[in-house]
Amino acid sequence: QKMLQRVVNRSFNRVSIDSDTSTSDTVIILANGLAGPVDAEKFETAFTNSAVQLAKEIAHDGEGSTKLIELTVSGAESQQMALQIAKSIINSPLVKTAIHGADPNWGRFVMAVGKVFEYPVLLDDLSIHFGKGSQRQKVNAESLDADTVNLDAISKLLNKKEVHVEVVVGNGECSETVWGCDLSKGYIEENAFYTT
Repeated sequence: QKMLQRVVNRSFNRVSIDSDTSTSDTVIILANGLAGPVDAEKFETAFTNSAVQLAKEIAHDGEGSTKLIELTVSGAESQQMALQIAKSIINSPLVKTAIHGADPNWGRFVMAVGKVFEYPVLLDDLSIHFGKGSQRQKVNAESLDADTVNLDAISKLLNKKEVHVEVVVGNGECSETVWGCDLSKGYIEENAFYTT
């Protein structure tokens, strides 16, 4: 049970479709012992990897979802700080709709970071990185002052089926990753006339 709780906190509890919960949101693991003795550490690693993959599939298959979002918050002073800011961003309807429309409105991310009052982040310490590898685009106070932000390139990255964003909130050593999906017209159509 303790292992399941740790695994769920590293996977399913980091998924955001619309930030609401359902009466059918359940995770169960069963063990009958027929495998005999196992290395608990290796098992937990494999279990976590499988759970993360399933969590990403849930986000990718969210109601009306057209994009999977993988968001990492790094540079935090604590894991709690990183996770709380990450959840604030991934749960934001404004962030989700901006990503749906491939709108390079980096201000949505700044807003979501700023509303976590427990962990204030200075604008000079904040940077937002869109995409991965050589296509990665960075936005921070310095690039804004120099007017070097490539909005078209960011829009192209946000238009992909898998959107990767890293938000750096300082010089700390802690980081956390969460997953979500965009908020689309399909989500509204599915839920606006839903009757139970």
